[in-house]
Amino acid sequence: MVPLRVDFGGGWLDVPHLAQEGAFIVNCAITPMVSLEEWCFERNGGLGGSAAWALLQNRDAFRSESSLGVGWQDPAIILETGICAWRSGPQPVLEVKVNPDFLVGKLALYWCGHSHHTPDHTNSKRDYDIIRKAGAVAKASIQVRSLSHLFRAVSLSYAAQLGEGMFELPDIPGALAKKYCGGGWGGYALYCFDNQYFRDNAKLLNIEPYMRTL
Repeated sequence: MVPLRVDFGGGWLDVPHLAQEGAFIVNCAITPMVSLEEWCFERNGGLGGSAAWALLQNRDAFRSESSLGVGWQDPAIILETGICAWRSGPQPVLEVKVNPDFLVGKLALYWCGHSHHTPDHTNSKRDYDIIRKAGAVAKASIQVRSLSHLFRAVSLSYAAQLGEGMFELPDIPGALAKKYCGGGWGGYALYCFDNQYFRDNAKLLNIEPYMRTL
């Protein structure tokens, strides 16, 4: 079994031809895990499912993602686990890895009602200044394990998605930040809470951060 992932900031900057020197992508491995026989998530949901599927079939997930015209962040974090900041560039270079236990009880997913297809939107027009800022804020936040700063990065990422033309996500009581997962335009949305009570009562799909142990 392998984990899937959620992304917080810097999305798209892992696509080699969209990479920016000095920028960062921040993401986190999540449970429940998936296998070829057990897959409790909707398909094409923005959680790195195509990379996970390739890994489960013992295929080169980096090559398969590249062939789809998307980036390397999904196989990178699924294999590394934890919450990580990666340098933007042609291949994954790990900058920071942190135990994600400060996110336990804080994350949930909302299904937008239809799937998405990330390669359709790789070259769409978007505000890379905001995306780059979101990645920088997210990287700084995990270094000090700050929920408030990480949620600010999520909100910046969401602002970039709205600017790209995505529909506004519903407000959910207790949620302090939200964004579409992955390339957006459907699939799952990530909702962030600072209180497990609100998370557990939001009637969403609860997820937890995951870091592999020795």
